[in-house]
Amino acid sequence: MPFSLASPGFVFVAMICFLGLAFAAQPIVMMRMPPPLRAVRAWEVEGRAYRALGVPAFGTLLRRTPLRLFNTDVYLRSGLRDAARVCAELEAAEASHFWDAVLVAPYMVFLAVQGMWPAFAWFGAAQALVNAYPVMHLRLTRHRLDRLAARRSQRRVGPG
Repeated sequence: MPFSLASPGFVFVAMICFLGLAFAAQPIVMMRMPPPLRAVRAWEVEGRAYRALGVPAFGTLLRRTPLRLFNTDVYLRSGLRDAARVCAELEAAEASHFWDAVLVAPYMVFLAVQGMWPAFAWFGAAQALVNAYPVMHLRLTRHRLDRLAARRSQRRVGPG
């Protein structure tokens, strides 16, 4: 199969390169989620959907394997004093994966329209593993960190 702009290989490499470029540019420009999608919804953290999809297990896989080295900025280093920085890093990582998925979606539509179902299935799996699961995991992590930081600040202020 030739390596052209329409080839699955090119698009997959572009997908990975986008994430690398977003990570490299992060100290200069931190990506953000679109405002309507920024807030973590109650169904994401309280519902059974993420648990049924195995998102917590995906998070465990990330933390307990060398995959954790892909982005060490999303881990607390100095306890909760780091919470604001880590929360910004979590959202930037989430936005990178979100925008990566958005950029690949038109190619997936192209594959479906052309009836290229094996390539579509491979890209669906790649989107799930490289973008969808990281986004869901990062949203849960951001929610947990926000909740933990809020509890800590409440303890500091004391009963009102």
